[in-house]
Amino acid sequence: MLDDPEMRGLVERSVPMPLHGHARPEQHAPLIAWLASPENVLVTGQVVFADGGADAVLRGDRTW
Repeated sequence: MLDDPEMRGLVERSVPMPLHGHARPEQHAPLIAWLASPENVLVTGQVVFADGGADAVLRGDRTW
């Protein structure tokens, strides 16, 4: 989808990502590896947003 300029524009207008735009898979890999590793002994059953700030922007101040 992101390779098509029209679709990319639609996605960027619909889902703002103020922190450096869309992530590449290799940017998410370290987080996923840590979450699945023996080092992670505390994080369970959580929703972890690695979305470049999109969730915070879309929810706005009314959530906090």
